[in-house]
Amino acid sequence: MRPARPSLLWRHGAAAIVGACLLVAGCGDDAGQAVAPPSVEVQPHECDAVEGSPLDVAHEPDWRPYAAYLPWTDRDGCLLRIDVLAERPGPEHCEWQDARSLIVGQPLGARYTTSADDVESVRDPTGVYERPEITAGFDPDATLPADAVDTGYRRADLALWHIPGNQSAIWLVSPAGVERWPAAEPPLCA
Repeated sequence: MRPARPSLLWRHGAAAIVGACLLVAGCGDDAGQAVAPPSVEVQPHECDAVEGSPLDVAHEPDWRPYAAYLPWTDRDGCLLRIDVLAERPGPEHCEWQDARSLIVGQPLGARYTTSADDVESVRDPTGVYERPEITAGFDPDATLPADAVDTGYRRADLALWHIPGNQSAIWLVSPAGVERWPAAEPPLCA
């Protein structure tokens, strides 16, 4: 069973209970679909992990000081390695800080080392990259596809969803709704 569009549920007040599954009836296409609201926010923390695993931040590359990376975790709040999932704003010195990129290894959950083994998804709602195809691919009020699955990866109240085997986009689900971020390569900042 796929989650209903949280944006529809949350906007109309149907999600009053946090931390439990809700069954919504009579909401058009979403009738009878279960939705799991985000759990109570857990502070990101380093966890004991097998060396080389997605949670092995003790042995991750030293990339965090080089950009304003946002911490992603598993469902329990354990930090993910920066070379498994990295999210950062666009560079300020090019005035692109309103855009964001999320980089994941392929398959999702694997470590990446170069652009050959990663997929970058971009959020550029205001068009700061001046690439219409990127801006057009972003949907701030998306519908979560029926075949999308929850990765278990979290940042605050966001949950990362994807379609296994399809690298064209990712979906970020929150109490405010669903966003679709297209896979794209943002321009290089000079």
